[in-house]
Amino acid sequence: MRRLSDTDIAILERFERLPDSAAAPLKICALLSGISERTWRRSPPIPTFQISAGKRAANVGLLRKLTRGELTSPLAVA
Repeated sequence: MRRLSDTDIAILERFERLPDSAAAPLKICALLSGISERTWRRSPPIPTFQISAGKRAANVGLLRKLTRGELTSPLAVA
């Protein structure tokens, strides 16, 4: 497993201050959920949406619910 960069660590530290309506890029979704970025691209556990050409994101509120176990997802690992 690769080591987290200083940028990744800073993003993770600031994540809880984001509003529920914010968009989290798939790389951040993968870091927070423990589900691979490839899985997020191919069959995401929660709906994703286009934020720019070639970039997708997920809703921060739904991502928080997923990581807390409040949502049931076939890909969520207990």
